[in-house]
Amino acid sequence: MPDEIAATLLIDCRNTLAEGIQWHPVIERLFWTDIHGSTLWCCDVDGDSLEQVEMPERVGSFAFLDDGKRLLLALESGLAVFDPQTGELLRLGDIEPEHPTTRMNDGRCDREGRFVFGGIDEDGLKPISGVYRYGGGDRLHKLIDGVGCTNSICFSPDGRWMYVADTPTGIIRRYDYPEDDGPLGDAVEFVDLSGETGNPDGSCIDADGRIWNARFEGGRIQSYDEDAAPGPGITLPVSQVTCCCFGGPDLDRLFITTGRENFTPDRASREPNAGGIFVADVGEAFGATGLEEDWFAGEIG
Repeated sequence: MPDEIAATLLIDCRNTLAEGIQWHPVIERLFWTDIHGSTLWCCDVDGDSLEQVEMPERVGSFAFLDDGKRLLLALESGLAVFDPQTGELLRLGDIEPEHPTTRMNDGRCDREGRFVFGGIDEDGLKPISGVYRYGGGDRLHKLIDGVGCTNSICFSPDGRWMYVADTPTGIIRRYDYPEDDGPLGDAVEFVDLSGETGNPDGSCIDADGRIWNARFEGGRIQSYDEDAAPGPGITLPVSQVTCCCFGGPDLDRLFITTGRENFTPDRASREPNAGGIFVADVGEAFGATGLEEDWFAGEIG
């Protein structure tokens, strides 16, 4: 079994900052957001039937609602529900209106179907944002304070642990995670990447509990087992690797988003496929398979 394989280009869409990719198992399509392009994208498993929808503001992350047709969005300014078929957008409330330089960023649902998401400060990554959990209605709780850039949110298969990174620190932390709406438990330093090339960006979890982490400005995906031991890796021909998810009918392919944020013309010429969607057959190479994303299960107020 190889230690490392190369991802291949699936879609040459050249998004400015593609993120938050998820596989919808019912309609068998990939969804992701180009944050700075203020668009939602989707395609089939082979990258065909490509669609995009312009949004009124930037979308940091999202979750599928339990009806399977709508999306719960973490917009730059707050939470909203969006119906891709009708274009209807229902705003639920602002997040961090007291901080005009922050916007919402990474997020996904926990194993109980609550949406966990966090922000980023776009004026120097100052630690003024937070990580939140929304369970529907008025069930909005701040879980973590003093965050510069939220990334890497994902949950162990049994829901016992939550992983999250404050990207500028270079550290992915693991928290004991409650089943109820209570506070987070103890945190431990899971992996410290501050001395390596690239910072931790988005992550996902496989069926064996390994975390697969995208390395922004590091040109790779790196996996770690539950004891933080490095596992298989995936190399990409672009540097800004942003997020990943398991998808396909057997959840044995890893789909990877990338960016070209702040690229100069020279850098764009050296990384022509930056901002594209890539794929790696991790089931065939490593025997890795994923878990279906948990959908939002709360009541919308």
